[in-house]
Amino acid sequence: MNTPIPQPRSTSQFYLQSIVAFAVSTVGVGAGIIFLPVDLWMRAFLGMSVLFVITSAFTLAKCVRDRQDDEIAAEQAQLYQQMPIWQGDPARQHG
Repeated sequence: MNTPIPQPRSTSQFYLQSIVAFAVSTVGVGAGIIFLPVDLWMRAFLGMSVLFVITSAFTLAKCVRDRQDDEIAAEQAQLYQQMPIWQGDPARQHG
């Protein structure tokens, strides 16, 4: 039986672009909060809010990925359940 080789879902360039975009946006928001002409407690509140949004986005992405992996595993389990267990000589099974 041939086992299918999984193909990557995205290219390495897209992965790099995602990392760079995340880093630039995080640094940009952080710099904007630091240089905002408001009191320190307001900047701290905004900083905590941004950190909460970032961690929530990572958690959501992980949950979506896990759900997709579960669906793929369920499909694979269905395929394995439909495969015959014994593919040898039927005459040898009975005697």
